[in-house]
Amino acid sequence: MSIYILTPELFIKQKAQQLAYVVNQLMERAIPFSEVHIIVWDILEEWNRLDKDDTDTLSDFERVFWHLFYTIQFESEGDLANNKHLRLSISKCCQYLKQPELSPPQGCVGVRP
Repeated sequence: MSIYILTPELFIKQKAQQLAYVVNQLMERAIPFSEVHIIVWDILEEWNRLDKDDTDTLSDFERVFWHLFYTIQFESEGDLANNKHLRLSISKCCQYLKQPELSPPQGCVGVRP
């Protein structure tokens, strides 16, 4: 019998695709703003169940993930819809999470919760 242990790195890789998809749907106004908060809380709840060492250094990928996570959680619906600079930043984060072989976007300062 093998035991599957979900590491923080695997968790982030799995959730990054989901987060990028949901955020893109939000930016296209295909889902309501309220849906994002449900997904954010689900990710946070699952994250809290992981056995992790919070002293680990974050990879660029994880840093971008948490940056996007916090951005969509704390920005207003109006800013997410209308702030061109913010929308471009979010788009770059989503693109990187979908294609991590790209260079990480500048200015992403995400940290683990």
